[in-house]
Amino acid sequence: MLIEPEPWAADIFPTDPIMFKRLPFHPAYGDYAYVRNGGGVRVICSARTEADGKRWLHVSCGHRDRLPTWDELVTVKETFIGRERLAIQVIPRRSEHVNTHPNVLHLWSCLDGDPTPDFRVNGEV
Repeated sequence: MLIEPEPWAADIFPTDPIMFKRLPFHPAYGDYAYVRNGGGVRVICSARTEADGKRWLHVSCGHRDRLPTWDELVTVKETFIGRERLAIQVIPRRSEHVNTHPNVLHLWSCLDGDPTPDFRVNGEV
C-alpha cells in the first residue's frame, strides 16, 4: 500500500544529491528512491507523521546481494537525513519483525525533537 507524502515532506529529500541518482517514480518505492552513481546501494526515503504525533524521516538502504557497509550507511544517513541530525536504527521484537528484504537496513530520524535518552558517557557515545 502506497501512502501519499504529506505536504510538509515535499522538500525534505534532495532532488539531485551528490553521488546518487534519483530514480523514476515506482509504486513500490514511492516518490523518493535513489541509487548510488555507478550502481551499488539503493535508497528509499519516506517522511510522515507517526502514531506518536511526531514527524519522522525513514530511510532504507540496501544491496541485492549483501548488507550495506558501515561507511555506506553513514553516507546514506548524512546525504538523506543530514550530518547533524540524529538517526536511530531499531531492532524490533522478534514477534514484530518483518523482513521484506534480507539486505536492507533502516534508519529513522525525528524532526520534532530528540526522543532518545542521552547515552553519552564522559561526553562521548
